[in-house]
Amino acid sequence: MVRGYGSCIESGGMELDDERFEAPCPSCGELARHHYFQQLDGGSINAYRTIDYDHCGHSSGYDFFPD
Repeated sequence: MVRGYGSCIESGGMELDDERFEAPCPSCGELARHHYFQQLDGGSINAYRTIDYDHCGHSSGYDFFPD
């Protein structure tokens, strides 16, 4: 976990999500590495994801999920 601090975040900081797991590739169905995480961007916390599927030569990187 990462703890974020900033002028728009509670004074004691906030623990940010950082999850990694294997799940089916959205392209071919084989297992792929998924990474869902939150990041502190200029005082606001944003959610992102990356998916790596080496077996079919594909990867999606750094998709932003606004609230």
